[in-house]
Amino acid sequence: MGDVLSGFFTIWSVIGIGWLLAHLEMLDHTAQSVLSKVSFYVGLPALLFSSLRVADLERIFSYNVLVSSLAIFITLAVYLVLASTLWQRSRGHKVIGSFGSCYVNANNMGLPIAAYVLKDTSWVAPILLIQVIFLQPLGLSILDALSARKHGQATSWWYNLSMPLRNPMTLGVAAGLAVNLLGLSLPNLFAGTIELVAGISVPAMLIAFGISLRTGPLPGKGNVAETITISLLKVVFQPLVAFLLARLVFGLDPVATLAVTVLAGLPTAQNVFIFAMRGDQSVQLARDVIFITSLASIPAVTVMAALVGPV
Repeated sequence: MGDVLSGFFTIWSVIGIGWLLAHLEMLDHTAQSVLSKVSFYVGLPALLFSSLRVADLERIFSYNVLVSSLAIFITLAVYLVLASTLWQRSRGHKVIGSFGSCYVNANNMGLPIAAYVLKDTSWVAPILLIQVIFLQPLGLSILDALSARKHGQATSWWYNLSMPLRNPMTLGVAAGLAVNLLGLSLPNLFAGTIELVAGISVPAMLIAFGISLRTGPLPGKGNVAETITISLLKVVFQPLVAFLLARLVFGLDPVATLAVTVLAGLPTAQNVFIFAMRGDQSVQLARDVIFITSLASIPAVTVMAALVGPV
């Protein structure tokens, strides 16, 4: 358990560096954007490739994939019931609310936590694939269809369904899995280069995240009850479902139980704000949920990690 808490301390420390640099006006939104892009397009794909090419696939892709999937879709179903009955929201609003309640920030929070808390970034791969291959294309296709109908334009479902093929994270995962499954051995020169590039991803993302916490807008006053409910679904309900499924239904070992619980408790992905802007749907809701869950998630998953017990 000491290693887990030490990992969280390391993450918070680097986030704090980003916050401090922004507070001292040494870094701003431009720096945040540059750090995020470098990490997303270069560092993170290299990190995923590097970890998955040597990962224990039998351990990684087992019942934990099913647990993570069920936790996502159960949480999504609870929100949709509330949005359809209690709040009676529009279809576009439901898409953004659904994303907010269950779409995990697997990039700039998931990978650092996997690296420093779980000691293995390959744990992120299954949940990343679930979101990129299923949730993202489906949700964006609905938003695009609604926008096209509103403006009398045509929409391309194929463009959204093919998004995983254009996502650098997905390509890094696929390449790493291919090398692993084929049992290929990379030249030391090439492997060393990949690992060096991968090393920039985690600190760059955490510093960028710290900048966003300092410069980002505070939550607004609209949809307070729904915003709080979605935030609780994300950082409390989803990891609790994952933990109960892992422990009581599937009997996962302590390491896998910790992994699925911690990853399920990550904050709402910042991509959701981009989705909302793209579809012109519930932008304030997306922004507020991301802000709240970003602040609440690490304390929440730290407590949950302590409750799961030693690994």
